[in-house]
Amino acid sequence: MRYIQRQSAFARGLHWIHTIACLSLFATGLMLFIPQVAGAVGVATLNGARLVHRVMAAIFIGAPILGIIINPKGFKHFWKSMVFKWDDDDKEFTKKFFPYLLFGAKQHMPPQREQKSGQVVADGAIVIFSILISLTGIVLVWPATFGGAGSAMWTWSLLLHDVSMVLLSVLLIAHIYIGAGIFKPYRGMGRLMFGDGKVSETDALYHWGTWAKEELRKGDKVTTA
Repeated sequence: MRYIQRQSAFARGLHWIHTIACLSLFATGLMLFIPQVAGAVGVATLNGARLVHRVMAAIFIGAPILGIIINPKGFKHFWKSMVFKWDDDDKEFTKKFFPYLLFGAKQHMPPQREQKSGQVVADGAIVIFSILISLTGIVLVWPATFGGAGSAMWTWSLLLHDVSMVLLSVLLIAHIYIGAGIFKPYRGMGRLMFGDGKVSETDALYHWGTWAKEELRKGDKVTTA
């Protein structure tokens, strides 16, 4: 059977770091966001959660920036895969995406390039909310620099931080549902980011037909097992 190397070791490592930071931020953020949880865990635990939240926030912000510095070609490739002119297949895929989630393999989907059109929309929203939650978080950590706690900027930052967290949570739940292979057509796809980064020829052609055919033609990322 032939396999295509879809994710590099660098991308998988960065994804691991960001995943750990992200899950830690949500766990500690819930303690700070929900008063009932804050009251239940106690002051000492809450203070510890604040510290962990700030450390993980630094990793959450710093890891992608460091990744861009270390591997600018990878970032350029990612950007190109996210920004492109949609063709009829891309539009059809997006139109059929929700029926696809309901009926899975029974719903015929058009061939896709390296990033599916629906995936681009979801990932783009994740990037936007991640940037927004990072910028507002900086204001909340250093309020004196931005007019002080209680200022208009601080108040709006707190609101946007919380709203961004809720929306990002919804998107990430969907991301985990599909990417981790809980959604049956993507069964086994967790290996792309948490395994060896390879996808079988059959799965590649099914999910990313246009991209897979191009990679099979070039052959430099293709291995046989």
